[in-house]
Amino acid sequence: MLNESYKNNNPQYFQTIYPPNKAISEGSCERLIPIANKFQMFELLRRCEEYLIKNKAPTLVLLLFAQEQHLSKLLTKCIEYCSKQPIEELKRNASYDKISPQNLCVLLDVKCLKMEKRLRRSDMRSWELTCTLRAIYESWNKKEGACVQHRRNGMHQENCNDCLHAIRRQIDKLCELALDNPSEHSD
Repeated sequence: MLNESYKNNNPQYFQTIYPPNKAISEGSCERLIPIANKFQMFELLRRCEEYLIKNKAPTLVLLLFAQEQHLSKLLTKCIEYCSKQPIEELKRNASYDKISPQNLCVLLDVKCLKMEKRLRRSDMRSWELTCTLRAIYESWNKKEGACVQHRRNGMHQENCNDCLHAIRRQIDKLCELALDNPSEHSD
């Protein structure tokens, strides 16, 4: 089944291919995948892909390897990784031009979705801060912004230190609430 070049160059791979299966190593994995693809050894291909997903850090080079060898799970992991990298950094890599148009579209689509999500979170955080500022302004114009003496009158006095301390406590309280409930920053 395997031609002479595979038999002569890869005798230790037979132990990985045939039961009892020897564990896949980093040295053998990337050489076994083309063999597994060529001879449609789907179980070996699956094992190699799982090995790479668990043991290799995703990179643009690994993305190209996954693309070339049709390793969809590894490709997805590498696209996810690359979508977090700045476009300028990816373009500086000589391998960037080798990404297939379809995978480049997927990569850029994932990157755009992440940016939209960050923008929505940023808008939400801006809204939260606006509400906090509005609450501070409103507390200045209500009884709670006044000291005990001036609360009876219903309004604070700008030249009263106690009123200024009361409004400062309100501001501190609202700021603590804002800091205790920040927007999530995960992707």
